[in-house]
Amino acid sequence: MLSNLLAIAIKLQAYAEKAYDITYVQVRFHSPRPESFAIYKRSSENGPWIPFQFYSGDCRLMYGMEDRVTALESEETTALCTSAYSDISPLTDGIVAFATLEGRASLGYSFDYNPALQEWVTATDIRIVLNRMNTFGDEVLQSENVLRSYYYAISEIAVGARCKCNGHASSCHSIWRNGEVRKVCKCEHDTAGDDCERCDDFYQETPWRRATATDAAICNLIVQDFVQLLFIKMFYEVNA
Repeated sequence: MLSNLLAIAIKLQAYAEKAYDITYVQVRFHSPRPESFAIYKRSSENGPWIPFQFYSGDCRLMYGMEDRVTALESEETTALCTSAYSDISPLTDGIVAFATLEGRASLGYSFDYNPALQEWVTATDIRIVLNRMNTFGDEVLQSENVLRSYYYAISEIAVGARCKCNGHASSCHSIWRNGEVRKVCKCEHDTAGDDCERCDDFYQETPWRRATATDAAICNLIVQDFVQLLFIKMFYEVNA
C-alpha cells in the first residue's frame, strides 16, 4: 500500500465561531476509495481536532483499534473504526457515508436528555485525513509509471448539519459584529445568546433548559423585576 498522507479541512460555514449539529458526512471519490482514512471534528472554533470516525482494511494495524460498527454504551462518544468502504472497488464513484449517531445505543430513547451525545454531534469544522491508498500491489515494482497511476481524487463532499440552537430556534440568521458577518440562532422561547444557551433578560424565573421534542422549556418572566422596570420607566417619562 502507498502511504502518502493527505489532509483535507472542511469549513462548515464562512462565519466564525458558530457550532452546528452534524447528522452525516458523505464523501464521493473519483479515484478508488482510500484503504485507510479518518474524519476529525472541532467542537469549537480553534479547539482541538477530535477523532470522529476511522476507516481501514486493518483497523488494528493502522489505528490500533477494533473493527466494529457499534459503540459500547460506556463509550458512546468515542470514534469507531470499520473496514467498510475500504475495498479498492469500485474504481470510481465510490461513496463513504458516515452517520454521526449510527451505532450509538442511546440514540433511540435519550438523545434529548444526553448532553454527551449532544456534544458528540457538535462541530464547527470537519477534517478528512487520507492516510493510505488502495493499490493492486504493483507499487512494489517501484515503477514511475505505476506510482503515477495511483492518486486521491474526491468529486463531492456533503455535510448534513443544522445550526446548534439547543432546540430553541428553527433557523439562523446573519448579524454584523466586530467588523465581520456572524451566524447566530434566531432564538425563540424567550432565550438569548448565539446558541440560545441562556434565558433572556427578565425571563430567568426558572433555570435555562435545552428544549426537547415534548418540552419547549420556555423561559419564564420574572414578574416582580419586570413590573419594577416598568415603574422606573414610567417615572422617568413623567418627570422628564
